[in-house]
Amino acid sequence: MRKNMKRATALLIAAAMAVGLSACSSGGGGEAKAPSGTQTADSADSGTTAEPAEDKKEAAKTASDEKVTIRFSWWGADTRHEATLKVMDMYMEKHPNVTIEVEYGAFDSFYQKLQTQLGGGTEPDIISVDYKWVSDLTAQGELFVDMNSLTDQIDMSGFDMDFAKIYGAKDDYLIGLPVGINGMGYLYNVEFLKQYGVEPSDDWTWETVLENGKKVQEQDPSKHLMYNHADHWVYMVKAILKQMNGQNLVKDDYTPGFTAEEMAKIFDYERQLVETGTVPPFAEGVLYETVYADQNPNWLNQDLGIFPTSSSLVPGIAKASDFELATLRYPVAKDAVDPGILVTPSVFLTISANSKHPDVAADFINYMLNDPEAISVLKDTRGIPANETAKEQLVEEGVIDGKVSTMVAQALSGAGAAENGPSLNSEVLVLLKDYIQEVGYLQMTPEEAAAEFRSELEALLETIKP
Repeated sequence: MRKNMKRATALLIAAAMAVGLSACSSGGGGEAKAPSGTQTADSADSGTTAEPAEDKKEAAKTASDEKVTIRFSWWGADTRHEATLKVMDMYMEKHPNVTIEVEYGAFDSFYQKLQTQLGGGTEPDIISVDYKWVSDLTAQGELFVDMNSLTDQIDMSGFDMDFAKIYGAKDDYLIGLPVGINGMGYLYNVEFLKQYGVEPSDDWTWETVLENGKKVQEQDPSKHLMYNHADHWVYMVKAILKQMNGQNLVKDDYTPGFTAEEMAKIFDYERQLVETGTVPPFAEGVLYETVYADQNPNWLNQDLGIFPTSSSLVPGIAKASDFELATLRYPVAKDAVDPGILVTPSVFLTISANSKHPDVAADFINYMLNDPEAISVLKDTRGIPANETAKEQLVEEGVIDGKVSTMVAQALSGAGAAENGPSLNSEVLVLLKDYIQEVGYLQMTPEEAAAEFRSELEALLETIKP
């Protein structure tokens, strides 16, 4: 019964996401209107390239005369939230005619809410977009302003535009600008690993993880080496697969990138993690599978030693954790065909094609990404800046969190090939999560789950391929 109900729920969620009809709250954020100030518009242009005279006159008129309200949505830890609010206040002080309204939500419900907004034409002017959503969104048409058309309004000289296009473009259409560079790694409690005799190293393999998980359990069954957030189980499956055969979960031709035997081996590894107590039982972990370490009491109470995470989330976790933290490279199999560690944009900033004030939205993005004062406030709350100028400034100021830069460097040392669009399809990911849970809850054997997953995936791909 549990399996059937959960499968039905997963399919309903996928269908709702696909047609943009999911009804979902914005999490703990809600909407708020931030205060504005009284300074002039011209000061917002520091650090930007010169605009053509006529365009600049028009932009100046918009910035100084017309009363404008725009909306900006994002997710993330409190450190990101507080820094972003401050930068918005700074911008509005320079532009007293502009009001920026806040839509801050939890990540787990953000995309469903965005799909609902896009379906009803009620989306914000500036929208944070995860790289995993780009393929789905661009398949629906040009919902956002093409960033290639904004080079006169946003200084993009500090950005690696090839990197931006790998994850944020469909043909010549660029959905947004990447704010930060993100790498996946292991964030660990230094004292925890020391207490249980676990030696951290950037040479860990998947076998190393199991060995150390058993070591912790032998000394204290109430403790676990690691906790996998719900989305990280998906990441782990994809990483092991790429290391195993060099393939993405779904090939470019919309066929599975694995055999049933290969997926059975990956599911078997997942089951070993659970059965050895390396990770908590799924029934226990499900309570916190949609929140980060900064809100997970088992992490904060030091019952867990490692939290796999992306580098952009490290500052928020570090702020909430009352113990010393360090990072180590994500595991790579000894004979990996591809190291499989993704180095990706932390988030894209996009402008809705329905925005009534795209020039103002572009001006704020330019200020946020290029103004030295804004850069100093935002720091690395969205990862190490993708803007080389901003990164150099933060390095000189000594404000980039050493753990963030280390995790990115560790990820780069094992960076794998970029993930393709079909492997990021939301319905594909819902289906994979369903079978991960079947194995994790010990409801299906790895072999059963692998065979059924591949069969259902083939049928699903027939319905979504172009």
